[in-house]
Order: sequence, then C-alpha cells, then structure tokens
Amino acid sequence: MLKLTQISPHVWILPRHPDKNRVQATVGMVLAADQTILIDAGNSLQLARQIQATLAAMGAPPISHVVYTHHHWDHTFGACVYGVPAVANRLSHDLLTQMQQENVGETFLRTKVERNPRLVLNWTAEDWAEFEIVLPEITYEGRDCLHFGDVSLELEHVGGVHAADSTVIKVVQDGVMFLGDCYYPAPRYENPTDQMLDMAMLTNLLDERYDTYIDGHNAPMETRHVRRILRSQALLARLNETRPT
Repeated sequence: MLKLTQISPHVWILPRHPDKNRVQATVGMVLAADQTILIDAGNSLQLARQIQATLAAMGAPPISHVVYTHHHWDHTFGACVYGVPAVANRLSHDLLTQMQQENVGETFLRTKVERNPRLVLNWTAEDWAEFEIVLPEITYEGRDCLHFGDVSLELEHVGGVHAADSTVIKVVQDGVMFLGDCYYPAPRYENPTDQMLDMAMLTNLLDERYDTYIDGHNAPMETRHVRRILRSQALLARLNETRPT
C-alpha cells in the first residue's frame, strides 16, 4: 500500500517521490461524502492501480472524477486505469488530443530515458498494451466551480511558461489550493536553459482564504512558507541587480 498524507478534513495526497528521477508528481485525493475526486492521475498505470488499492483499503468512497492540473505525462498517464470522467481546461483537451493523434506514449518516454539514463519508468509491455490517453469529458474555459456533495472545487486557468493549460484547483471548504506546476519554468526537454520560478504568478495566487498550497513536485507549503520563498527570491533579484558587471 502507498503512504498517503492527510492535509485537511477532505484532502489527502500521495506526495511526490523524493527521487526526482522517478518524475512522480503529487496526486491529490479529495474525499467527499460519497465520492473521491483525484487531482491528477499519476504517471503510470502501476501507480494508478496502487492508488486505487490504497484508497479502497482505507475505506474511501469510490473515485468519480479525475481533475487535471495540466496535460503533461507525469500528471495524466495513469488516468486510463480509473474508468471515470476527466475534467480539465479546454486547452488541456486540445493538447491531449494532439498527443493522442501523434501517438505520444512509449516512444516519447523511451526517448526521455535515452536523454537521461537515470530516469526510472515503472512500465511493462502489458501496461503499454492497455495504455490510452484519457481526454477530458468535462471542460471549461477561464474559471469554473464544481460541486461534489459537501465539497466544492474552484478551477482557474492560469497558464504560464511551464504549460499553457495550467490550472489551479481550490478546495474551498478546506482552504487548500493545488497549484500543479503552474509557476515552474518550462520543462527541460523544451528549454534546457536555466530559468527562474514565476514569482509574479505565485504572488498573484496567494489568497487569504487558503492556508495550504500544494504543487506538483515539492512538499505542501503553508502560507508563511510561500511568503518566505517570495521574500528570498525578491532579495536574490535585488542582489543580482546591484552586482557589478
């Protein structure tokens, strides 16, 4: 069984894997009274099956929907295991459709391994035979709010250089915000040069109604931690501006 972490009354997460070479992003689980909503799907069929089994063992309600933060493979490639509708921004639908048409899958990931031999992929031949990209059945543009019994999710398309379709997902009753990878630089396979985190976006996302911020590849942050990051980045920027050339 996987080790899940409870964040708030309705929210649990499978934390990102500590080994960055596994590219296993955080997966959120929002447990409403009679259903569980996943925030992202996991990076493989094996991981998705483990998520299913772990939720069943803890007596969680059945999974009813998967909400994508963005289209990248490590957030969406496990979706076909669950057999439930996916929810995403309209642009996510378009980008995943393009990936589907281009048959993005095994060859794409094997190319990534060739570029980075340390990358760990938990896929078998049987997994690839069963794999399919799951397109969102429910889409929105701009903002939307979904109600799942006693829990409401606010969805907001924020875009950004990491992925044009990035969405933040706010669990209203719990004061928890899932950021996905929205304020990250572009993926290294798209732009290998060093880039800074998008501090302006992170600043704009701070909301006094939310106490916990969860992104795709770091530990959950309380508001004070986010503010500390913003202060340190601002100081670094000022030092760079005053550094002699």
